[in-house]
Amino acid sequence: MVNNSLNNPFLEFADRVLNLNVDLPYAESIYRVMDSHMKRIGKTRHLFITGPSNVGKTIMAENYIQRYPGYTITEGDGTEVDIKPVIYMETPHPFTLLEFYHELIYALGSPRLGGVPKINDLKVRAYHLIDRQRVKMVIIDEINNIQTSGVNKNTAMDAIKHMANKTNVTLVLMGTPEAAELRTLDEQYKSRYRPRSIDRFTECNEEFCIFLNRIEEQLKFPQKIGLGDLKTGLPQILHYQSKGKVGYLVPIIQEAYDLLGVFQESFNDFNKAILSPYILDEAYKIIQGDFIDDNIGEM
Repeated sequence: MVNNSLNNPFLEFADRVLNLNVDLPYAESIYRVMDSHMKRIGKTRHLFITGPSNVGKTIMAENYIQRYPGYTITEGDGTEVDIKPVIYMETPHPFTLLEFYHELIYALGSPRLGGVPKINDLKVRAYHLIDRQRVKMVIIDEINNIQTSGVNKNTAMDAIKHMANKTNVTLVLMGTPEAAELRTLDEQYKSRYRPRSIDRFTECNEEFCIFLNRIEEQLKFPQKIGLGDLKTGLPQILHYQSKGKVGYLVPIIQEAYDLLGVFQESFNDFNKAILSPYILDEAYKIIQGDFIDDNIGEM
């Protein structure tokens, strides 16, 4: 769709809906901490971010990576090297040290090693790539997967600490509130991992409406939508449906526009793409099954 959207306002709008990605209110303050840690000279400091599922942790990580895009350099012998200042990886589930290093190498853009490699071989390769590709920060999401694995928690956290010590990278660990337990396993973790917690929009208040207005600004719909205007009733509906979770809010809006035909090739009339309480309700009915695993109805 993106390749065909040039000078076509309808396709351009569809692209904006499809790629909707708005920074959360608290993101900028966390970015400043991440910048400070990454640019710190000397002993590294790390960040430990916890929050319920679907509150925007992953979105925040993706947006931060865009601030430090990768690039390619050519060495003296003609070898091209992909420089990645910041990389993102998910903690494997179930967690094993073998899979952890596989995921780390994959995040660096290298293919999965075939055969049956040894853990130490993968570790050495990962550390080499981190150095060669000038990685400054590693964001590790879903760190709570360590807690449900058969691997000893201390063993897992020690492996992550060892990586930071040997490569001198800054770590940003992200997980559910339960993951905060991992930070308490060792006094070093308490001092080295600065804790930050984030949450959903608990109320349909001014902060939530401001966020909705930012979504509307990114959508750039030719008419006023009123996403953040309480008089339209849209904020109240969206908050009820999403329970203030960005991971649900955005899909609801995208599904609503899908129902309005925005993603159809024949879409050519913005007057037929007006969000309404009815359309949002229909969109919610379609995708609410995706919310069941997170017990959205119990919140």
